[in-house]
Amino acid sequence: MDYDIAVIGGGPAGVSAAITAASKGRKVVLFEAHGFSPRLRSVAQITDYMGIPDISGTALMDIFVNHLKQMEVDIIEAKIISLREVGEGFMLGTPHGEYSADSVVLATGISRSTLFPGEKEFLGKGVSYCAVVDADKYKGKSVAAIATVPDALEEVEYLADQCEHVFFFPLYTGFVPPKKKNITVVLDKPTEITGTDKVTGLRAGDDFYSVKAAFVFRASDPLNSFLPGLEIRGRSIYVDDQAQTNIEGVFAGGDCTGQPWQVNRAAGQGQKAALSAIRYLARRDEGIDY
Repeated sequence: MDYDIAVIGGGPAGVSAAITAASKGRKVVLFEAHGFSPRLRSVAQITDYMGIPDISGTALMDIFVNHLKQMEVDIIEAKIISLREVGEGFMLGTPHGEYSADSVVLATGISRSTLFPGEKEFLGKGVSYCAVVDADKYKGKSVAAIATVPDALEEVEYLADQCEHVFFFPLYTGFVPPKKKNITVVLDKPTEITGTDKVTGLRAGDDFYSVKAAFVFRASDPLNSFLPGLEIRGRSIYVDDQAQTNIEGVFAGGDCTGQPWQVNRAAGQGQKAALSAIRYLARRDEGIDY
């Protein structure tokens, strides 16, 4: 299906962007794979959100999502694994299908996790962020699965269905041991992904694990993992004062554009990104340079 605006991320910035764009009559799709801002939901008390002086993060996020669901926005509960320019628009890929949009708003939040040594170097050479897409490349082989979020267990078990063996590194509390016999749980934290031209192993504690791939599952993937060429400054997406990135037609707002990481700022920036995307589409349709 074709959309005017695709929003990637279902936190305060993404929901704000989607509501704003839909209220202006644009056809909008929002992609959210992790239950609408688990980080905000973990906050016990918020006292500085205007008009709501005392509320939990979960309750505030539920208010946002309930508003979103009253708008004409298509919600796709899937991870974006690819984003590429096609003609004057974009094609967005999930593990289960592709969607096209004329513009994109990035509201991905930011991963607080530091990249593992070797992760960046071997991305696409054995390091992957999606089991559904890449698991079949490693049939009959041993792989590593590193997870910082509980909902990654489904992808870990999918890996076990496709691969000979999975070394599972759960980096979160309260994990439930998988039942599949070809999954080995390792409680040491990985220290390095190793290889030459591709992944050949992983180190954790004093041990070395011979694997052909390392799958890393986080709430937020590295910002440019699905959009090569996106300009990153430090840990943030670079945007101008109109929320436009260095890629024409791609806008960004919220935590992914830098500090302060606050709900008020994220919601406002999401709105700005959506309005800029709407203006971009209107001017493009009229043949005016943006």
